[in-house]
Amino acid sequence: MTSKVSRWLSSWPGPTSTELALQRIVEARAGVCEGWHVSYAIERLADGLVIGGFGGGARDQRTRVEIGYHLAEAAHGQGYMGEAAQAGLSALWSLLPAAETIEAQAHPDNAASQAILTKLGMRFVGERPVFASARDAWEPGCWYEIDRPS
Repeated sequence: MTSKVSRWLSSWPGPTSTELALQRIVEARAGVCEGWHVSYAIERLADGLVIGGFGGGARDQRTRVEIGYHLAEAAHGQGYMGEAAQAGLSALWSLLPAAETIEAQAHPDNAASQAILTKLGMRFVGERPVFASARDAWEPGCWYEIDRPS
């Protein structure tokens, strides 16, 4: 989690401490066990290296699920996230049957992330602020969503 990656993530500070990463893993596992969260490591098949993550969930409002993802700086621009996000989105629909809508947000300057969301079939629904706990500040966000396929 380099600063070049974390600058786009509202809840992951850069640098990320080992303690925070372990806390996030414990929280994600608990959410998976409770049935409100799905979380995956993104592994490069050529060498088994973990190069990112993809997940989503909604503890309280199960019909609307927010996704998030990140990719190691060295893996940017190689098509990994497009493939991983498509697989992750499909898994979310299967594993969270109450979900009716999946949403995501990207910083207005993060064209690569916005392109991923568009490739997933998500539609842009507008800009609204997002609280970036990583920086303890409100930041602009471009919001996208997609409804459950029929």
